[in-house]
Amino acid sequence: MRLLPENASMKFVNEKFPTCDIALLAGSASRGEDTETSDLDIVIIEDSQRSYRESFILYGWKIEAFIHNYNSYLKQFEIDRSKARPILANMILYSKVLKDNGKLSDIRLMAKEFIENGPPPLSDEFIKASRYFIYDLLDDFVDSKNDEEALLTLNNISLQLSDFILRLNGQWSGRGKGLARALKEFDEKLYYQFFDVLNSYYKFGKKQPFIDFVYDIYKPLGGALFDGYKQNI
Repeated sequence: MRLLPENASMKFVNEKFPTCDIALLAGSASRGEDTETSDLDIVIIEDSQRSYRESFILYGWKIEAFIHNYNSYLKQFEIDRSKARPILANMILYSKVLKDNGKLSDIRLMAKEFIENGPPPLSDEFIKASRYFIYDLLDDFVDSKNDEEALLTLNNISLQLSDFILRLNGQWSGRGKGLARALKEFDEKLYYQFFDVLNSYYKFGKKQPFIDFVYDIYKPLGGALFDGYKQNI
């Protein structure tokens, strides 16, 4: 029998981490937006030397547990900052409290400040690399000989491009659903334009709208880069 999300989460914490200091239910289940395929994302903070993640299937749920101590969550913030994906900070800030020893307010303040500070700006080298590799993939898309080649190449470009647009504009990025949501939150008009040009190929087999979109994004940065591009390997 599948328990209600909060009941399952409390049971999990009590059985698996009874001595923890802080326990949080994050993700869609914490917002009442869970579906049949949703899992429970649970953040555990305890006075321990260990930090890790572990997966379980219990009480009719898939459960992802993220176990941190009072140092490791800050280290994870910095890892997330380098990827421009504030995953743990969002989980801590936007979650249901299952257990709190009184220290959660300070940790949430750290998470809030982390998110408000935003990701680091892109370096010139990163931008040059994007100009080189995105256009290399775009050439592959243009020259693709069949749908299979074109689809895989387009999917590859679309993920890198949407991430690049966000990071270029000082925005946090994401992955999966989070990437789409971040792009829409940043610029709704651009979001719909982006998916319109993707669907021009997915639905109608037209490549040019997407090619033009890529050119428009990179034109202010100097467009394609090939001659003279150098990268340490």
